[in-house]
Amino acid sequence: MSGGVIDEQPAAEDEPQRRRYLRWPFLVVILIALLPAAVYAKLTRNISHIEVTREDLGDARPAKASTDALNILVVGSDQRDDRHAGERADIIMLVHLSPTRNEAAVISFPRDSLVQLPACRSGERRPGQQRRLGMINSSFSFGGIGCTWKTMETLTGIHIDHFVTVDFTGFKGMVDAIGGVDLCIPEPIRDNYVQLDLPAGWQTLQGEEALGYVRTRHSIGDRSDIGRIQRQQDFVVAMAKKTLNSWSLVNPVRLLGFVNTATKSITTDPALTLGVMLDLGLTARRLSPGQVHFVITPWRYSTSYPGRIEWLQGPAKKLFRSIAADKPLTGTKEGDTQSTLPPPTETGTVPYIPEAAATTTAACPLARPAS
Repeated sequence: MSGGVIDEQPAAEDEPQRRRYLRWPFLVVILIALLPAAVYAKLTRNISHIEVTREDLGDARPAKASTDALNILVVGSDQRDDRHAGERADIIMLVHLSPTRNEAAVISFPRDSLVQLPACRSGERRPGQQRRLGMINSSFSFGGIGCTWKTMETLTGIHIDHFVTVDFTGFKGMVDAIGGVDLCIPEPIRDNYVQLDLPAGWQTLQGEEALGYVRTRHSIGDRSDIGRIQRQQDFVVAMAKKTLNSWSLVNPVRLLGFVNTATKSITTDPALTLGVMLDLGLTARRLSPGQVHFVITPWRYSTSYPGRIEWLQGPAKKLFRSIAADKPLTGTKEGDTQSTLPPPTETGTVPYIPEAAATTTAACPLARPAS
């Protein structure tokens, strides 16, 4: 005893409790360190995969360009449950990324295109596809994504590296997860088929409205599938800007909600992993609007099959050869890939659409101010 203070060792029974208290900070540090890994593992499990094999694609595939360019087939499916019967590909796009990832091209293929379809084997609880003249989106109904992949390679001569399918239910969830998408509606839309009723002007489209907007065509513009593709491309640009802006990226709750919903909504080939997709997403954020080119396969209205679209073989082949050989779409002569979209004529000949840009109309003369 010294200075009135008793110097004694703690009781033996108090030592385990003290060690438990000392361990808590270390456990917290470990949990924080493991959290990103746990989230990554969860998001990875969310993604569905389908293996597209050599038997699906055949031996006569287009040669891959001798570069690190990537071609990704993107399909928007109207599947709303686990049944495949009647499932259609409402959106078919091919995304081309240059080797250095400093340029991208997005080719849209009208779903009303009448094309020569190749034979495909059955699979994914589907009957398979016979070689015939038919609608381009029927490959998905009869043969699934493997058949769609083969059809697009056969028609374009472009070697496809990966695929992504997105179901419409997931699309709605992704829009809701980022708080909706701001878009200019140039004229009122009242379409009972897709249950859409929107006034003209700037609107914040939530999930159900957004889905109706990218599907509608009977009550706006020229009522064609081409007009719908333009609206889909405008929406993709607006949604990407909303998702990739700095505010969204620093809001972890909103960002995680979006990525969680997105990964639950997509199916890819096994090689297109979450890590690869995140890397491509960061690449996309660095691209300026002038580095992303949106085009529609050159087309005309069919005179033999009313209501259907036929491709302009010369311009279409030129476009496909450029993509297959990884040649830039810019720097071509006036009226080639950068032509302004004219109103539909009797033949409906519209080679390409202009670069995607913010919609500016009498209804929405300026960009929507930040709220």
